[in-house]
Amino acid sequence: MGYKVKWVEDNLGVTRKALRVFEKAGLMPENKGGQYRDYDDDDIDRIWTIRVLQGMGYSIKEICDMVADDGFDFDTSISQKVEQLEEKKAELERHLGYAKTIKLTGRFPPRPKKMGEVKFEDFQNNAIERWNILGDPQGEAYAQLAETMLAKSNEEWNNSDLGRMLAVLDMMKNTDLDLLLAEYVLSKAICKRKALGANHPEIQLMVKLIYENQNILVQAYGMEGKMTIKQFSRFYSSSYLAGDVAKLKAGEYSEEDCEFIAEAISIFCGYKNHDELVEEEMRYGRRDSGDEENE
Repeated sequence: MGYKVKWVEDNLGVTRKALRVFEKAGLMPENKGGQYRDYDDDDIDRIWTIRVLQGMGYSIKEICDMVADDGFDFDTSISQKVEQLEEKKAELERHLGYAKTIKLTGRFPPRPKKMGEVKFEDFQNNAIERWNILGDPQGEAYAQLAETMLAKSNEEWNNSDLGRMLAVLDMMKNTDLDLLLAEYVLSKAICKRKALGANHPEIQLMVKLIYENQNILVQAYGMEGKMTIKQFSRFYSSSYLAGDVAKLKAGEYSEEDCEFIAEAISIFCGYKNHDELVEEEMRYGRRDSGDEENE
């Protein structure tokens, strides 16, 4: 029985281009006539075997070497292939965890203070290890918390969710990754609870946690001094309302959410509302006035 190219494409998932690759590699008799050929049962068996081997991760070159070696030991080969695939899987999981962490936190790992003091390969390897929730029980617990809790609607959010979130926060280690995860979930949690009002103790507690996390990050990045509450209020609240950072956050938060977070942060600093903070900035500029913090 003869099989047309269209049949091979539809039933074996092999394109015309792939068939030509098989022929040029010597895995199938080459079609020298220039016209589309018919494939017999032996051809179909050969294509089927190639596809099965490709599914195991074998490349065309490896399959060619396999065919050319009369003493080929498939048991040894498949054992080696499994080891190779396990290594690739581990490497992919590292990159997956790295990508998931950046997706969850919305941030890239900070660059070195001075370009050139660390080779990029060393920086990248270190970042992939440190900014990785996979394999970190606490990071995975936090990611699970974010996925299950933050998917809830505002109506479904309740006090037990807040307690669970704070319990997970309490067990977290003070690492860059954990702090950024905390910031992300806390901001989301504030939005979920905005029906309480910006000056509610629960809302203000979560703002306080964000402020404390920001100061730990400031120290972790080697910056001098400590961010005052006013500095935090001015710069952090504006990150939800103006500039490129706010544009990036627009995909995660509604305009109402951003305004509520800015309001809560302003109240945390001691202002009546965000408008009062803006009015002070208009009068005195963005420079910190040096007032003592209101703990």
